[in-house]
Amino acid sequence: MRFSLRSAVLVACALLAGLFLSAPAASADTPEPAPALVHASTQNACKLNVRAGTDVGSPALTTLTCANYTTCVNASSSDQPCGPYLQGGVYTCVGANGSQVTDNRWAEVAWRAPERSYVAVACAAFRL
Repeated sequence: MRFSLRSAVLVACALLAGLFLSAPAASADTPEPAPALVHASTQNACKLNVRAGTDVGSPALTTLTCANYTTCVNASSSDQPCGPYLQGGVYTCVGANGSQVTDNRWAEVAWRAPERSYVAVACAAFRL
C-alpha cells in the first residue's frame, strides 16, 4: 500500500510540473499591435496634407497620395486606427461615404521624427 501511495504522489507531481511548463506565456510577452499606415483617399483626389500642427493654418510638410504612406505614431486598433486622436482645428473634406465631412480630429504621424506631424483623420485612409 505504501508503494502505491508513493507512486501516486510522484505521478501527481509530474503532472503538475508538466502543467507549469506548458502554461501559456504571460501577457507581457504578447506583442503590442503595430501602428497603422496612413495615406490619402480616392474621395479626396488622392491628396492628404501632413501638417506641423493640428489645424489647417499649420504649415503643410508634405502631401501624401494614394500610393505613398506614412506611419501612425500610436498603435492601431480596428475601431480607432492611429488613435487616440487629438482635438484640434476644424477642417472639411470628403468622407469615406462620399459626403462632405466637418471634423476636428487629428492623428499624429511619423513623417519627420522627432518633429511632430499630423493628418486630418476624416480625410485619411488607414491600412492596419
